[in-house]
Amino acid sequence: MKLKPRVLSDEDLVGACVARAERSSSFVDSNLKAERREVTMYYQGKKPFPLREGGSKFVSQDVYESVEAIKAQLTEAYSAGNNIVSFAPQNADDVALAEQATAYCDYVFFRLNKGLEIHNGVIHDSAINRLGIAKVYWDKRETCTGYTFDGASPEDANQLIQDPQVRLTSKPKATVDPATSAVTVSGEFDRCEDSSQIVIDVIPPEEFLVDSRFPDRYKAHRSRMTLGELVENGYDPDIVYGITGDEDDLALDEERLLRDDDTVVTGLDNDSEDEAGRLVTVHESYIRIDAEGTGRQQLWKVVHVGTTLLDKQKVSDHPFVTYSMLPEPHSFYGGNFASRTIQHANTKTTLTRAIIEQAVEATNPRWQVARGGVANPRELIDNRRGGIVNVRDVGTSVAPLPSTPINPFVLQTIGMVDQTREDTTGISRLSQGLDKKALSHQNSAGLVEQLTSNSQVRSKVMARHYAVQFLAPLFLKIYAIGIEHDRDRILSIAGNFVEITPQKWRSRTDVTVDMTLGYDERDQQAQELLSFDKYMIEQRSRLYGEQQQYNVLRKVLLVKGHKNVQDFLVDPKTLQPPAPDPKMQAEVAKITKETEVLERETALKEQNAQHKVSMDTFEARLKQQFQAADIDLKGRDADRKDHETANRIDIAQAELELAIHQTQVAPPANEKASAIISPNG
Repeated sequence: MKLKPRVLSDEDLVGACVARAERSSSFVDSNLKAERREVTMYYQGKKPFPLREGGSKFVSQDVYESVEAIKAQLTEAYSAGNNIVSFAPQNADDVALAEQATAYCDYVFFRLNKGLEIHNGVIHDSAINRLGIAKVYWDKRETCTGYTFDGASPEDANQLIQDPQVRLTSKPKATVDPATSAVTVSGEFDRCEDSSQIVIDVIPPEEFLVDSRFPDRYKAHRSRMTLGELVENGYDPDIVYGITGDEDDLALDEERLLRDDDTVVTGLDNDSEDEAGRLVTVHESYIRIDAEGTGRQQLWKVVHVGTTLLDKQKVSDHPFVTYSMLPEPHSFYGGNFASRTIQHANTKTTLTRAIIEQAVEATNPRWQVARGGVANPRELIDNRRGGIVNVRDVGTSVAPLPSTPINPFVLQTIGMVDQTREDTTGISRLSQGLDKKALSHQNSAGLVEQLTSNSQVRSKVMARHYAVQFLAPLFLKIYAIGIEHDRDRILSIAGNFVEITPQKWRSRTDVTVDMTLGYDERDQQAQELLSFDKYMIEQRSRLYGEQQQYNVLRKVLLVKGHKNVQDFLVDPKTLQPPAPDPKMQAEVAKITKETEVLERETALKEQNAQHKVSMDTFEARLKQQFQAADIDLKGRDADRKDHETANRIDIAQAELELAIHQTQVAPPANEKASAIISPNG
């Protein structure tokens, strides 16, 4: 037969939560409570108990010393305020928002909540109880201050009443002045301001319930509250005051009573005279279940007292963040750090008690007395200094009872136990600065520093687990709650006061965890940045300007824990261009004028040179023309002479021909024939 999902009623939903809570409580009661009680007693120095009446009550503090040492190392690494957890920008436009988100979460953790106490509490619970648990949630609250007003006009009174922050605590009274018939109003009111904020609480281990097999399916926080507090938190008074029977499961919780044994009167404390003061155990359960019959499991927040439902709603996530100091694969709780040192505490206690009791017995030995050897046995029991014991025979009547000498290897064994405890916990005397042998003349400062760093390797691994398991999820929850509920705030970011609006931020799923833990590593990182700055300045690289140097020095100050960067450095982006120096201006003007003169002289020289070149070119061209004209003239003169010669020849030839002609023609007998011939012919 095929089964279909069904809608769960309120009774079914509460019944599922009650069943999960009982199963989780049974697992804790049968497996963890005995271990946690024993570790707490060893931490408080109440165990191991004395073996016999009158014996030494010395208790070795190995458990206390180991827990406090690891608490000091981890808390110191995360409490210097150097932004170990930061949000990484998702793109170039997200850089400013990522800085705002980091500053906001840091403000919530250290300013709105006691960050140091949260670190200390979670690490302490993890060391002693396997698991440290914190709860982060939005606490809706108001801060109200009472005021009175008297003699106010009706208009002023009406304006005051309409203020949304004003709540009247008494009915206003109107008074009429008989003389002027003026009406005045008087009354009392409270001015309430919203002081809601994100709250981070460290939850005691007995108040946290989880399904150890399927941790994601059920987690719950059970706490003691009065019925009046439930009504103040907004739950229906009819349902709250309808709770009957004994619903206070934590009233006689053994772990709580053991912690308060030395400072609080134990016993029943549910003795209120009024019903509003009656204490009940409230379960705030987060169960993954298909309550709507959709066939898909969703996370539900169910608030109930026993089987009485106070509230239910679907949520996107639970508010719990946990840390296991010794995480074990495939295990939710991990290992117990402190319980591993109980064997060392027992061994040292036993050996040290033996030494102490041996010293006591050597100082006050038991006596063997011959029968009748002491006249009055009470004199022997009386141990006051200078007392007299009357004996019958000196040397034989009374003698100390022989005792077994202490093993000479006891002190060596104690040292071996201390070394074994250091190997188990990873916390050495050298890492705590308690080993004076490390400061011998053979050991240099560098060697001591190296040995100290090596001895802290396991502590640093625990610190890294703390960052990944606890801090990163915690900051993501703070960020998500801030987006959903918080209002505008003004925070100091990189020395500037910036107004931020968490509700406008984008969703994020990852954070960056800076693993530079401890002061030594931060000093080393700062020194590396300063060395880089010095190298770039010496190289005079074009890649390293004022803005880049400012970024490097700002990072150095932040690494060293100085958040007020603006007190030491000024962002070059905010600087105005530097005003010119008068002397420099005069020098520049002088150089400019000299440069202008030189430029003019150079230009004049260039013009002269160009003019000379032009003249030389003109003269050469003119000379060339003269030479050509002279050659042409000579040629023409030669031609003229040739023409003249040819002409004379022609004339002479003509004259010769004429003379010949005249000779041939006979002249009269009485006349002579004559002709003129040119001499040049």
